[in-house]
Amino acid sequence: MAMLSELLRFDLVDSAGRKARVADMTLALLEDDYPPVTSIHFFSPDGLQRLEWKDVNEVDRSGRLIKVNDLNPATPVGDDRDGEVLLKRDVLDALIIDLLNRRTTRSADLLLSTTDGEMRLKAVDAGLGAMLRRITGGRYSGFRKSDMYDWRYVEFLRGDPRAVHSGAGYRLRIGRLPAGEIAQIAEYIPYLHAAELLTLLPNEKAALALQAMSLERQIQVIEEFDEDEAVDLFTRMSPDRATDLIGNLGVDTMKKFLGLMPKKQRERIIELLRYPENSVGGVMINNIVFFGAGTTAKTAREQLRKHSKEVDFISVIFVTESSTSNVLSGSVSIRELIDADDDARLKDIMDPYVATLSPFDSALDAAHKLIGSQLAAMPVTNAESVLIGAMTIEAAIGQTVAPGSGLRGLKVFS
Repeated sequence: MAMLSELLRFDLVDSAGRKARVADMTLALLEDDYPPVTSIHFFSPDGLQRLEWKDVNEVDRSGRLIKVNDLNPATPVGDDRDGEVLLKRDVLDALIIDLLNRRTTRSADLLLSTTDGEMRLKAVDAGLGAMLRRITGGRYSGFRKSDMYDWRYVEFLRGDPRAVHSGAGYRLRIGRLPAGEIAQIAEYIPYLHAAELLTLLPNEKAALALQAMSLERQIQVIEEFDEDEAVDLFTRMSPDRATDLIGNLGVDTMKKFLGLMPKKQRERIIELLRYPENSVGGVMINNIVFFGAGTTAKTAREQLRKHSKEVDFISVIFVTESSTSNVLSGSVSIRELIDADDDARLKDIMDPYVATLSPFDSALDAAHKLIGSQLAAMPVTNAESVLIGAMTIEAAIGQTVAPGSGLRGLKVFS
């Protein structure tokens, strides 16, 4: 076992006695849980050189030497990263996410292990001992096991959102966490790291994580993306959450992004922008599922499967007078739809006594009404009883909790 801070004070030495000081080490980050060191960078009169790890014969800790046959096969260090990571430049002092415990810290040193001729990265040391080792030039060598973070359960961030697109290597383990937990982590790290974190995620999960963040953090993060990336995120977000964000970016920026969005998402957002922020219309969703009253349960179930990836709320299916009329007639729960006979018409199984909200009602008053009713959502209709959206229990909770609460980004039924 050896610490990176220790190895960086070693010399490379070949059989002819030529020496060179170690500058850095690279590793193939995505290869496995404990990635192997692939090469050593060292200083030479001709600049930084790179020697493959396969040319290493021995790591002599007592002599502070890494022994090789010959330094001549070394090649100049270029800009081509090929997914490799430099331990000193990229990982040391990086922000570390402990995926097991959902904590963040800083990498103060790195523990490497040599077995059967391979050197592998095993853990991150984030303790005071690591700092003392570096400050004292290795004269202090102690460490605590509790300060070590197993590399298998670690993601690291450089604080550079563009690093992902430049081909820099990452662990890509963060994507295994639920979007809500990723959003919580993003709230407590610097905003540049939060933007970088989103770029590591699949697009769909990145949008879910973004819309679960506080509005203040959303604004900070979205400004770090280029236009195409930002538009993609807006398009994948729930229209109500996208509306909240885009409505706070300034008129010129809002117009620019709206002009670049697909027509369907743009129209949904523009519709929601008509209403005051503290009104039902300002917090409702408008991409909901509704079918005509004459639709059979079998047809509704088949259509629901197609709609499930396109809408944000499917716990309640709203029923309109017909397939060509959006006048609200009632509602059907998912359970009722699943249990219904194939030939049953929605008008025969729906609840016709549905309480509705006006888009200009107070959002807070409507929230108390919805929470008190213990419903998943209440439909929103205009003066002609036309269905225009729904206020969900998530939106209701968001109205009744403190502005900084993580519950404002809650997604219960989606």
